[in-house]
Amino acid sequence: NSTTASVQYHRGKLPRLLFNISTMAIFFTRDNFVLAFPLLAVCSTYAFFKFIPLQYGLPVLGVIALTIKARNKIIESRSTDEHIDKTIVQDLVSDEDALAAKQNEKAQKKLRKTEQKLRERLKAERRNNANKKNAAADEDDDEVVTTFAKGPRGKKVR
Repeated sequence: NSTTASVQYHRGKLPRLLFNISTMAIFFTRDNFVLAFPLLAVCSTYAFFKFIPLQYGLPVLGVIALTIKARNKIIESRSTDEHIDKTIVQDLVSDEDALAAKQNEKAQKKLRKTEQKLRERLKAERRNNANKKNAAADEDDDEVVTTFAKGPRGKKVR
């Protein structure tokens, strides 16, 4: 069995890697990919147009671009449908909340009106009581004054 640094051959079988993919994970990280992406994009674009003629390459790129755009529109329309459904539910709930708030407001107005009427009635009763007391006191004074002013003449003694 002859072995090399990267491939090992087993009696007519496909080559097997001597190292595991997980050991290579230290080289293929997201940070390394982000840093290498511009170089990969430039090299891929150059290779694409170098090995594929423009008359075939441009239509392929156009089809890919249109496919991506159509996919994005489909995803967007699905998300707006969900958004519309959410807004419809919100509208229905807000209508119910508005009705409940309106009924609550009517009840509050009714309560305020009854409290206002009660206050008015109590004020009127207090005024009437005060007026009756004043009137009773004035009538008592009037009777005494009229009796004194008339003297015994106003009354007939039998």
